[in-house]
Amino acid sequence: MSTVTFITERVGYLAGVNNLGVIRGEDGAAIAVDAGIDKEAARLLRRACEQAGLRLTAVISTHHHADHVGGNDYLVRNLPGMRVYAPTREAPFIEDPYLEPMYLSQGAIPVAALKNRFVMATPAPVHERIAPGVLEVAGVTVEIVAVPGHSLAQVAVVVDGVCFAADAFFGSEVLQKYGVPYAHDVTAQIASFAVIEQLPVHTWIPGHGEREQSDTLGATLANNRAAVAHSKDLVWHACAEAAPLQTVVARVQAQLARPSTALAQYAVFASGIMAYLQHLQAEGALDVQLTEQGPFWEQRR
Repeated sequence: MSTVTFITERVGYLAGVNNLGVIRGEDGAAIAVDAGIDKEAARLLRRACEQAGLRLTAVISTHHHADHVGGNDYLVRNLPGMRVYAPTREAPFIEDPYLEPMYLSQGAIPVAALKNRFVMATPAPVHERIAPGVLEVAGVTVEIVAVPGHSLAQVAVVVDGVCFAADAFFGSEVLQKYGVPYAHDVTAQIASFAVIEQLPVHTWIPGHGEREQSDTLGATLANNRAAVAHSKDLVWHACAEAAPLQTVVARVQAQLARPSTALAQYAVFASGIMAYLQHLQAEGALDVQLTEQGPFWEQRR
């Protein structure tokens, strides 16, 4: 059985494909930071906490993506009094996960292939909408830090010198696996790297990847910045000849030699590429023109 690795007396995490935070509260209570992709992940988290003599009473959801909130429903249904905390702008997607495949479908009803657990989590209530600042849960005071970019209002959770960074940055091996780090807002994503590195903490736990210390974080953030810069370059070169989004996506995937193998994977990748197009247009590197065939993107002359 997986066990909670404690970093400080009160703060630990359950390592895995998704790293899930555990904060020891008063009277044996515990707070989770994210709940994993589904009920199996949440059940594993619950058992690991019980093995540590802790009883989960709350979960702080850092953002709405299914791999971070898919386990919320299991916790709420199986643990009496369970409270879910989430950023105000992320909460509607947690309560109604249909919104995720819908916006990946340009607002239209999504095809069945987009309504899977990797895109559309099981609905769960959000009991407390939170904002950046100080938050008290289960007798513990934590700091909620805004780190948007990967998602529209993502937050990190800081307590006792440990930062649960969510997807504000990725482990180096994760970056190599995906090629283009997903973003909702590339400009905000870049700004959040600086927020993360300036936090007065000694340990950072990303949502995906190895935990970082003060002597390793710099190199990992440099890899994240390099991955974003490389992705910008790929998208810019894909617009050497004016093209619609679908063609830009195909050109980027050809440069990476990584074609999508599933419709859901393609939809998420295309959404991320759209964020890079917007970022480059805002920087003045690209233009977008409406043609008879739809919006075409090209390098600014």
